[in-house]
Amino acid sequence: MATLEKLAELHGGLEQAVTLLRDSGLRLCALGADSDTLHAIGLTVHVVPQEASTKGLVMQLVANGEAAGARVFCPVPHVTGGLTEPDVVPKFMQALADAGAIGQRVPAYATTMGTQPEACLAETQMLSSGQIDAIAFSSTAEAQGLVHVMGGLEALTSHITRNNVLLAAHGPYTARGVCSVLGGLPVKCVSRNFSSFHGLVRALEDHFAASSTT
Repeated sequence: MATLEKLAELHGGLEQAVTLLRDSGLRLCALGADSDTLHAIGLTVHVVPQEASTKGLVMQLVANGEAAGARVFCPVPHVTGGLTEPDVVPKFMQALADAGAIGQRVPAYATTMGTQPEACLAETQMLSSGQIDAIAFSSTAEAQGLVHVMGGLEALTSHITRNNVLLAAHGPYTARGVCSVLGGLPVKCVSRNFSSFHGLVRALEDHFAASSTT
């Protein structure tokens, strides 16, 4: 949705951006709940993969017979501010190429550090003193940012392990990325339905409900 917001900024508003897309003749692809948002503003989404991931999207294009020879416009984040681009985007572009598509990568919005450690002293104290039960991640970049604002990898992982903080992730791909960033710490709560963040909330509910009965 960050891409749509950027289009609205460049073309004078959301209505103009929607008209531009509607009149372009492009076939739109979207993952999970993003397709509902696009439908709600009057856009037709032509491809919504069963698995709400970039891998799932490529698989769906192949299954539809739409991959080979297709030119695919790929609005992706420009990762900056000390963060490192996770491998999901390069793998997506490679998967498109392997499927015979021509992917055009466009840095449509920025993913950057949101704040500095001195702005998170209260949160750091809460984590250090055991007042946090779980940390929920929706992207690998969030884990990178958390390492930075919490004083580095050693300090963060020490707080997590000492206080038995649950790590939760929005789907298995994010879980693997978070595990890698956090030095191999296990991500024990992973949403099975990652088409929307409701799946992550449900996974947390299920985990804590099971914990309370044991």
